[in-house]
Amino acid sequence: MTETLPQPRPPEPGRPPEPGRPPEPGRSFDGGPAPAPRPAPEPPAPRRERDPYFDNVKFFLILLVVVGHVWEVLRNGSHAVDAAYTVVYGFHMPVFVFVSGYFARGFMRSTDKFRVIFPTLVVPYVIFAVLYRLQLVAIRGNEFRLHELFRPQFLMWFLVALVLWRLSAPLWGHLRHPVAVSVALALVAGSWSFNSDPTLCRAAALLPFFVLGLTIRPELALAPRSRGWTRWAGLAVLLAALPVAYVWERGTALPKIAHGVLLWNRGYEHMHFGAVEGMAYRLLAMVLAVALGAAFLAAVPRGRAWYTALGTRTMYVYLLHGLIVKTLDYGGVFDAHFFGTPAGAVAATLGALAVGVLLGTAPVQRLTHWAIEPKGRWLLKPSHGRT
Repeated sequence: MTETLPQPRPPEPGRPPEPGRPPEPGRSFDGGPAPAPRPAPEPPAPRRERDPYFDNVKFFLILLVVVGHVWEVLRNGSHAVDAAYTVVYGFHMPVFVFVSGYFARGFMRSTDKFRVIFPTLVVPYVIFAVLYRLQLVAIRGNEFRLHELFRPQFLMWFLVALVLWRLSAPLWGHLRHPVAVSVALALVAGSWSFNSDPTLCRAAALLPFFVLGLTIRPELALAPRSRGWTRWAGLAVLLAALPVAYVWERGTALPKIAHGVLLWNRGYEHMHFGAVEGMAYRLLAMVLAVALGAAFLAAVPRGRAWYTALGTRTMYVYLLHGLIVKTLDYGGVFDAHFFGTPAGAVAATLGALAVGVLLGTAPVQRLTHWAIEPKGRWLLKPSHGRT
């Protein structure tokens, strides 16, 4: 007779299994529920590579800013220099403001972004406002007046305007047609009384370009990137603008340009325009800025190059080059007869380009980091959720 071996009893729930017996599926060796398997760690997200295109755009724009400020000093009756100056000022600051708006879109999404305004804009403004004012006192012998110490001098208007534009960023995301509203405000603002202040006048007049960059879809912002024929078309438009500006500057075939229109720093009354005429000129300036700006954006190379890294340090070039240009201007260097000649204009232009490249280098960044990117976060309260 075959002997039947006793079968082991299944363990009661919560009771450990008999020695040598494997646990039931779904239970651990102590008889309790088996712990859930740990999920495999997710691979780290690939680091998003910085698009070199906009760094290239900023590099060429800041060179135009430096060259434009030198040409502004050299404008001594040369129609060629005046024409080049007109073309550059027809688009370079509107495009710079557009790019500033494009990279300020985070201000529409999070109020935490406002924390960077103080250390990155307000503190550098105070430092350089004092430097530019002391430069006037030291070189030109201007009387030191305390109430003028922090008044925007020369190119410092841009930092003030950038603070105002960024603070307004959340508003534009709530509007159905933000660009149209900003254009209407800019046109109407040309007749307001605050236009006696060039800084506020520029902030209002250039507002549509900031709003355009702030609200444009990324694919549209990147559409003008040079692809084959578009690069050459952009260069052709910019070159064709030079003879047109030359004729316009002479005032023979067309009325001479009121430069306050292209500088965006004067109201209609200060340019002796009526309200309707002033709005028409400002609207025309906006159209020209969009056309020339699109041509410029199409002409800028897309790929990484030796100057791409310099485009990440445009604030260094912007704030520092003014001290150099104004030192030469106040010191009478540009009053020399040589700079009134074509050779002098070419030499000054090449020098401006060299200064723009030099000020964007890493050694200059290390030397002046304390003033342009100061550690001002210690002035801020801890943000929510941080200790």
